Amino acid sequence: MRRVLILLAIALGASAGASADGMLDPSFGNGGLVTTDFPEGGPFSGDGASSLVMLSDGRAVAAGAMGDVDGHAMAAVRYLTSGDLDTTFSGDGRVAVSDCSTIGAGGGASAALLQPDGRLVLVGECPGGLFLLVARLNMDGSLDPSFGTNGQVMTPFPPDGVFAAAGVLQPDGRIVAVGYSAGCCTTIALKAARYNPDGSLDPSFGTAGLLTLDLGQDFLVVDAVLQADGKLVIAGWYEPSGSSDFGLVRVLPNGALDPSFDGDGVVISDFGAAEEPGSVIVLGDGRIVLGGRRLSDLALVRYLPNGSLDGTFGTGGLATANSGGNETVGELIVLPNGKLLVAGSTLTGTGGAVDFLLSRFDADGALDTSFGSSGFLKTDFNAGSSDACGAVALAGPDLVLTAGSTFSPSFGDFALARYIASTPVDLLSFQVE
Repeated sequence: MRRVLILLAIALGASAGASADGMLDPSFGNGGLVTTDFPEGGPFSGDGASSLVMLSDGRAVAAGAMGDVDGHAMAAVRYLTSGDLDTTFSGDGRVAVSDCSTIGAGGGASAALLQPDGRLVLVGECPGGLFLLVARLNMDGSLDPSFGTNGQVMTPFPPDGVFAAAGVLQPDGRIVAVGYSAGCCTTIALKAARYNPDGSLDPSFGTAGLLTLDLGQDFLVVDAVLQADGKLVIAGWYEPSGSSDFGLVRVLPNGALDPSFDGDGVVISDFGAAEEPGSVIVLGDGRIVLGGRRLSDLALVRYLPNGSLDGTFGTGGLATANSGGNETVGELIVLPNGKLLVAGSTLTGTGGAVDFLLSRFDADGALDTSFGSSGFLKTDFNAGSSDACGAVALAGPDLVLTAGSTFSPSFGDFALARYIASTPVDLLSFQVE
């Protein structure tokens, strides 16, 4: 057996040494790809994932929207490590949740939050943006009757409604849903609600559990993250005079703006072009990294804990990279070795084809060209399809899982891709030696 392993390591090592890190995992789904349809949505449904969580045993839950003639419902799908549907979750692996009767824009889950006890919280809104919608599912996919009313909580935000963008789970079990106002004729304001573990509004947050922050100009929330000290960092677009800039807001645990963050709790970063954020993370040392795009390039910005730009990152705090297309960022995560992994989409070629895009950056903001093709991995689910990636997670040693949607001209499905992020053969040869 020892001789076989050595030969295998040598044979594979020769191949691996000639290629960069990053490839689709052939043991997952069909050559590394999985698509999932919600049949109740009909042949023209628009299904897609925007959030991804990993269970301790390697199973994954992708959450987003299931489209039908009544708009969009919150949806979740649970997968086995092989990529097959987990039929112990609601019988066929798929759950659609909606207590809404309105028809309009929006709808679906923007965030999936995994509680320590295995229950799943979905954060979204009703189509039309009239209500926040938060639901909690038991491990078998059924609605949890101990949460809200029959497992769901609908929260109105009069008079201009709310579109959900993110959610965070606090260590004490409280849930924060974050979004922005849905009204057409007022300044787009930041909106948030905090819920107790039973789904009731937490009166210690904002006003009776609800928070509205009008920052004087449009602010479209895209993501939020909880710091270790309980402060909430919220990322979004500022849109002064028809342009767009990177924006961050930090609020105290009671919902008030944090004056220790750039003096007033608000940071605006304008790098001289149209900037659009997509994801925000907080590093272990308290520094903040915002991922998005500047013009058509991927862009990462790193801030010190006080909100000032970190000049040791990239150039003056900004790092950019171009894969040759028009990039957007769905989610940014930090890897155990300190590198940054960006998941998003790229518009390339003629005809408007969109593909999944992964890129990896060193801790100092330099593009890691040992990953994929010169730092980038592009994935096309079908020729001519539009494939948008909204989420990424570590799925195990050297495995990265992404989730989003794949659209043909008439329908959309949940889409997952799993990658071998680095060459595991090096570990095998080391163990044999």
